[in-house]
Amino acid sequence: MSDVTALQEIDDAVRQDRAKEWWSRYGSWVVGVAVVVVVAVAGGVGWQRYTAAQRATAGATFSAALAQTADQAKAREALQQAAAGATEPYRSLAALAAAQYQATPADQAKALQAAAQGGGSVELKDLAAILAAMRAADGSKPDELIRDLEPLAAKDRPFRASALELIAQASLAKGDLKRAREIWAELVKDETVPQGVAARAQAMSMLHPAEAK
Repeated sequence: MSDVTALQEIDDAVRQDRAKEWWSRYGSWVVGVAVVVVVAVAGGVGWQRYTAAQRATAGATFSAALAQTADQAKAREALQQAAAGATEPYRSLAALAAAQYQATPADQAKALQAAAQGGGSVELKDLAAILAAMRAADGSKPDELIRDLEPLAAKDRPFRASALELIAQASLAKGDLKRAREIWAELVKDETVPQGVAARAQAMSMLHPAEAK
């Protein structure tokens, strides 16, 4: 699924009040994929308070911004404008999408961190934080990355598996193979973890066996 296809499907789901259904189908976000899947959840954003006219206006603005994706500079500008004036969840969706069109990974991480601190649902804010951690991974100290990710790895957080996978990688980077292997084992055993995450955890466990005593 391409970025544009995923975002447009979210747009359609929100318009028809089917975002919860969309979330149940695509909610397991997989770390390491080449594209970004941005997810909207109707519950918890107070979407019922908005009139049909407000929804239509926000949706049209968001869709028009997405149509600019062939030109990254125009796409970023259009999405930033949409984020500034739209109602939720389109405001957060546009901010997340705009961050992907920043010039460098560092700029992307900064924009995503800002989105994670903004409004919107817990799902959208956690997704922004996960993406920010991915973009900042190469330039961050492992301990700092783990500190930022640990709250997102709580059992009630929507992207727990992704956060744990990143924590395992950061643990490995700082030489803590024991903790990395513990996390991989947890991901493999947890039946609620997305299949791709579990498969990668299994592969990493095999690639990095326990140290001989």
